Amino acid sequence: MDMWNYRVLKGKQNGSDCYEIHEVYYDEDGKPRAWAESHNVLIDDGLDELKETYDYIQNAFKMPVLEEVDGKLVELK
Repeated sequence: MDMWNYRVLKGKQNGSDCYEIHEVYYDEDGKPRAWAESHNVLIDDGLDELKETYDYIQNAFKMPVLEEVDGKLVELK
């Protein structure tokens, strides 16, 4: 079973830094290996589910920001 959570990813948009929330997937060693490209993470089947998703997203701000470097996700210091 894949382990995933929400993380903040740093990227570029129109030449400027930007930050987005993405679903990030981990390998067997717990290292980030991939992310979902979807940009609409705040959508769900019901209000309670949406609140739960919002709570999960808040945890993304408690972890280091990720950035793609040479095709791999790395934690920014």
